Amino acid sequence: MARSRCGCTSDRAAVRDMDDLVDAIGRHGTLIGDGAAGTEFSRLGWDAGEIPRLPLTHPEAVIDLHLEYLKAGARVLETHTFASNRSKLAQLGLHNDAYEINRRGAQLARHARDIFGENAWILGSVGPLALPVDSPVVTGTGPEDALAAYREVVAGLMAGGVDAFIVETMSDIPTVLAAMQAIRAESQAPVIVTFAFSPEGTTLYGLTPEMAAEAMASVPGGPPLLVGANCGSGPSPLLDAILRMAPIAERLGIGLAAFPNAGQPQWHGGQVLYPAGPQYVANLAQALKASGCGLVGGCCGTGPEHIRMLAHGQPEPWAHLHWGGTSLGEEGEMAAEERTSLRHVGRGVGEILAERGFVISVELDPPRGVNVHRLLEAARSMAEAGADLINVADSPMARVRLSAAATCRIVQEEVPISTILHFTTRDRNLMGLQSDLLGAYTLGIKNVLCLTGDPPGLGDYAAATAVYDLDSIGLVKVTQALNLGVDAVGLKLGSPTGFEVGVGLNVNAVSFSDELDRLRQKLDAGANFVMTQPIYEVEQLQRFLDGAGPIGIPLLVGVMPLVSLRQAQYLNNEVPGITVPERILSRLERESQGAAEIGVALAVELIDQVANRCQGVYLVPSFNRVAPLIPIIEHIERRYRRAVPRA
Repeated sequence: MARSRCGCTSDRAAVRDMDDLVDAIGRHGTLIGDGAAGTEFSRLGWDAGEIPRLPLTHPEAVIDLHLEYLKAGARVLETHTFASNRSKLAQLGLHNDAYEINRRGAQLARHARDIFGENAWILGSVGPLALPVDSPVVTGTGPEDALAAYREVVAGLMAGGVDAFIVETMSDIPTVLAAMQAIRAESQAPVIVTFAFSPEGTTLYGLTPEMAAEAMASVPGGPPLLVGANCGSGPSPLLDAILRMAPIAERLGIGLAAFPNAGQPQWHGGQVLYPAGPQYVANLAQALKASGCGLVGGCCGTGPEHIRMLAHGQPEPWAHLHWGGTSLGEEGEMAAEERTSLRHVGRGVGEILAERGFVISVELDPPRGVNVHRLLEAARSMAEAGADLINVADSPMARVRLSAAATCRIVQEEVPISTILHFTTRDRNLMGLQSDLLGAYTLGIKNVLCLTGDPPGLGDYAAATAVYDLDSIGLVKVTQALNLGVDAVGLKLGSPTGFEVGVGLNVNAVSFSDELDRLRQKLDAGANFVMTQPIYEVEQLQRFLDGAGPIGIPLLVGVMPLVSLRQAQYLNNEVPGITVPERILSRLERESQGAAEIGVALAVELIDQVANRCQGVYLVPSFNRVAPLIPIIEHIERRYRRAVPRA
């Protein structure tokens, strides 16, 4: 339902999904990062002056490159924002676009991850400024100007939804300090810092690997998650730098990261060439892994084949298509009858309410491609935490995603957990609506949320034609007709369906009377439960319910935990139906470093305040990150739920 996506756990501060990155490095030893962007775009024919603009001018090219690296085996992506600070962009006349390029760069990396469907982590790339900070060698950038430039970069990357930051290709400590200060002013997300060392073993401004590593003890906010080297030199000199950093990093409790170039660049025939092939880089990368690097990828001159060799040691493409979380390549022995086993029939909202006394549903978006692995992992973690339902959006924001009905079926089969199918009237005529509803019921989907749907103009297909034979009220009527065993014109069906029909409610609608009138029409049409848009204070719900009177059917209140001030401002100003109170905006501004924790605490507080006026909640994760929802679900479990009788 929500138009935009934006955690008291047991014993850990699991309000940050990036704890998973730390865990992943611990589990796997070494994660594989991606390769170069700039040199790869040059190889593909893009002009050097156009490359920094690509997130704005040719976003599909950025997504395509991210996908190539994911298919090659990378599980850590850097945003295409290395040169996207105002001091670098000024050389292209783009200094006023720094925030937006960074926001779009982060957003495009997330889109690629959604399309790919597997877990991957998005690092916001923060590169050097045009001039160093307070350089003793040349006239540099003042500390205040550097901090302002980096805060603009960080704000854009956070708004775009990065998981962590990489401060990369650094040559001087003051620039690192400015970047770290900017990050820590707005976020507690993990940070990786890498330096560019020449083959002689120093940075452009004379730092040795030992000096660079030692300086990490005193950066703002404490030492980074990883320190290491990138660019500057090929795999062999870079390995030397890593080995020199290793004892100091170990003493400071910091991990290591390495992104070597594909050898030293050579100028030949008007082109810059990198001599090291994929096999050579992969061979040297084994030594980097053995040295203790928790993250290894590639820098200038490396491409998808280098990363494929790094990840798999062979050039064959990775078989990335999955069905229900199982690789198609591994599925050859699965009998056809197992693929078409009897459906898992979901449970209705009313049935769950009768059993547990309070309903918990979590909204997840279908992937942008055909790989459902990441979605299923999120659904499993929500089911294990105690959620009853996964509500699956129907191409939210009018952007193409995997069929919501197919996603519901796979979730119910593979997790299993019951689902709520978001079903819009935007894309289907009256015949198609009924056929797809009958198909959804045959697939075992019990709950359907009837929505009109965002117009195509909001998404990527502005020229697409919306159908809208019905609105959401008409869809409720048609669905209830199917429950009676007849279609929209009264013709009998073979047997009736048994849908529980949900409807949406915007308690912050501009016109209270219009929203109340539509709600009453939905109730008269036969709605069985109501789900609100996310709210942020109990008064927003109370005002509407006091004016509307008893609804008479289960009400699930939308709760979307905030993660940052900028997200809150965006929701408040740009997302219809969502209002964030000024007191919350002011608190987030005062306590920006703990914004994610505050968001969880506010969500728990809100649920306690509305619990006596509703029968459940539907939780909406920011950027599809579900870890912050776990402590909220645990709180509801302890305070509002009946125990499930043991069999």
